[in-house]
Amino acid sequence: MRVNTSSEASLLCPSCGGKGRAVKPVTIASLVTEPARTRAGRTDGLRFCAEPSCDVVYYHPEIGQRICRRDVIVRVGQKESAPPRSVCYCFDHTVEEIEAEVRETGTSRIPDSIAERCRQGLDRCEETNPQGACCLGNVRRVVKDAQIRSGVTTSPAVPSGLARRAEEDCCGHESSDPAPQVARVRSGVLAPLGAILSAIVGSACCWLPLLLLAVGVSAAGVGSFFAATRPYFLMGAAVFLALGFYSAYFRRSACGPNEACAVPNTKLRRLNRVMLWAATAVVLVLAFFPNYVTALIGDGSEDRPLVTGSASSTHEFVFVVEGMHCEACAVALKGELVKIEGVQRADVSYATKMARVAASGEAVLPRVRDVAARLGYSAAVQSGAP
Repeated sequence: MRVNTSSEASLLCPSCGGKGRAVKPVTIASLVTEPARTRAGRTDGLRFCAEPSCDVVYYHPEIGQRICRRDVIVRVGQKESAPPRSVCYCFDHTVEEIEAEVRETGTSRIPDSIAERCRQGLDRCEETNPQGACCLGNVRRVVKDAQIRSGVTTSPAVPSGLARRAEEDCCGHESSDPAPQVARVRSGVLAPLGAILSAIVGSACCWLPLLLLAVGVSAAGVGSFFAATRPYFLMGAAVFLALGFYSAYFRRSACGPNEACAVPNTKLRRLNRVMLWAATAVVLVLAFFPNYVTALIGDGSEDRPLVTGSASSTHEFVFVVEGMHCEACAVALKGELVKIEGVQRADVSYATKMARVAASGEAVLPRVRDVAARLGYSAAVQSGAP
């Protein structure tokens, strides 16, 4: 014999001693008369008593408040002995209807019908059912009892334990089993996150050299390495986004026969879609970063003003630059060239792969080559005007 602990005893109905199930405030607000709600003073923390012989429908285990059958605006099927006894409140099925079908055919299609309509999201169990949860478990028990009374030997077994609790909550918008919720959260987060990370790495050939130079670290070879892998990472970002859109808009949960799937959590689905579209915007920004980087950060440092009277001593040197991968490379190279002592002006073009340097003399040539090598490029003098 099981002995109730003090914590379990505190949850029992004060009238009959039965253990009730918790209901949400929306159930009380929808099904209890206003005077009864006013007397209770609150709609949270109440529990539903299903004991047929007990007149109490809801009770609060802490404050002792009771709400009886006369205070509920619908007939509570579990506590009624005269027809009609409601068993499905969302789709208006009664015990008598199910029993009549079982007597005529030996079974009932009503559980399957309810399950299908639940899958379509047509249920409103928390607002219409006094027990505040899906009726499907109750319906199947009515079918089994009717089959037993009719002498039908092939009656479906009533699930027990975790299976029974899952069945009774089958139409809930939030599953009692956290695993599906966790899976939906993971799928909603991993696809956008994977796409963003792939796009970040895919555009690193342009922004990483700039970042390294800003903190005084050599960027030699960095741009070349990430430029070679850029197509693969951008392709990976596209794959992640495609999986995310499939999961958010097209994938449907697989449901077996006679099984009622939990209706998707609409708030979670909306959040996943918002995250997905936000990730798509971020990926596009990163993917096209090389195309607008000059508009974002400028075309490099300002040229030094020419010293008055020194124009005749200024020479222009043209370099062929190899190894640049985007406009950001040209911006980074120009910004470093104008810092060289003796360089008056510099212009670097990614389109032509040319660098034009105006300097006081040929002493700057090895310095230009060294700066280009430090950034991971090679610079060869094409021409110079004495």
